[in-house]
Amino acid sequence: MASIVKPSPAGLHFLSNFFRKEVQKQIGIISIGITVIVLLCACFPSQEPEIFLALVTATIYYLHYGGWDRNSARSTDGPDCPVKKVRAKFAPQAPPRDCCHDTAHVPLPKASPKAGKKKAGKEKERKSNVMPIVPMELQAQGWEAEVVELLGKIARTPEVYKLVNDVVSTVKKGVQELIPEAEVMGFASGNPMQNKAFAMAVPEIHIVLKADSSVLLKRLESRYSQNGKVPSYFDDKKLQKCAVRACTEQLTSANVGLKFRRSAFTGDDPKVCLLVPSSLGLCTDSIAFDFSVNATTPLRAETVMSICQGLDSRTEGLILLVRRWARDRGIAHAARGHLTTYAWNLLVVFFLQAGQDGGRSLPPIRVGADEVAEQPIDQSGQKSVAVLFQEFFAFYARHFDLQQEAVSVRLGCRGPPLAEQILDSSEQGEGRVPVIEDPFEITRNLGNRVTSPALSRLREELARADELCSRGTSLKELFELWAPPSVEHKDGK
Repeated sequence: MASIVKPSPAGLHFLSNFFRKEVQKQIGIISIGITVIVLLCACFPSQEPEIFLALVTATIYYLHYGGWDRNSARSTDGPDCPVKKVRAKFAPQAPPRDCCHDTAHVPLPKASPKAGKKKAGKEKERKSNVMPIVPMELQAQGWEAEVVELLGKIARTPEVYKLVNDVVSTVKKGVQELIPEAEVMGFASGNPMQNKAFAMAVPEIHIVLKADSSVLLKRLESRYSQNGKVPSYFDDKKLQKCAVRACTEQLTSANVGLKFRRSAFTGDDPKVCLLVPSSLGLCTDSIAFDFSVNATTPLRAETVMSICQGLDSRTEGLILLVRRWARDRGIAHAARGHLTTYAWNLLVVFFLQAGQDGGRSLPPIRVGADEVAEQPIDQSGQKSVAVLFQEFFAFYARHFDLQQEAVSVRLGCRGPPLAEQILDSSEQGEGRVPVIEDPFEITRNLGNRVTSPALSRLREELARADELCSRGTSLKELFELWAPPSVEHKDGK
């Protein structure tokens, strides 16, 4: 005799509660139907479990795919429709606007008129900070006269030094709360008010914050400490970067008003490029400057220039000409693998020591803690800056090998580099990088970050300048603004 399976009282109580809740929620006839079938099958007399499972499966399949008309059974009218609620709950959400998914089919919110005006105002402010790239304009005729006129434009004038002092005061005021013990120094390597766009790419003003490492560790402890301890990997270079970031946050705040432009943390001296907007009243146009913490390069560059200028008054003028030519020809941006400003200074000084046929204009420069240099030598019958400018290109384009010889103002003569100064760059396919010795640290090579493309460009530009000077070209043609070659697309356009 067939036996009837009787569910337990707890099971009946659970099923009745479940059925009542589902009816109250009105989730649809399919849920009610499935529940009724399960209850009937639970009480249905059966000797074989397979018959029970087959009946349940067939019933569910029929209700879902067969005789039940879902479109007519469901009502999608009204905001309280259970189908709409379920769809809204489990529907996939549209990806955020800033992710990498395709948002072409996602409706975007309409921008308000106020937002449009604010965006237009930002665009106008951004465009006002862009400096025009204007070709060089000279009124003088002849090589000598053109050089004199250009030197008058790019020389460091009293107005330049006043601007540097104003920037130093602004920076010192901005970091006073963060590091009150800091000393702020400013250096000008040229006239930033005459170089326009190139003073933005290669700033002429360098601001250095100087403070002891112990002071920086104390003032910036909350930024790097882990459970009140200094991490083992935290060295002086990381401390410099941490200090630069902290000071940048202070200087770009609304209280100070400086603008962030870019950062360069991969070089020997971590630094950022900041912008002094014209709205601060320090200058008529926006001026860029490099900001660093405990950097040694700006001070060393200024020291070498001051010593050599005292020995030969033509040194500063020749350095300014060479650096301006390097900027206009696109080979002075150190962040792109080119030589630094300090390296260009040493190239000019070394040329005055060992690059002239008629003798040298500068003796070997030995600097140390006391910053003492050799006594000046006889300069009778000295050449003009314009003539030295032409001979500079001839020396480095024809006679000097940048990869086999060392630029050492400490020795003041040509010779091979030291073994410690050689950095093999054979993986770049161009052999050695240039060896430019730092007179303050003779094992330091200032050319160790020059890339292969930058070295090739340097050779090309030196050969071009030498060839133009040999033809008696004008200064305007020599300083013609360099532009990268146009990239050809695959379709030939």
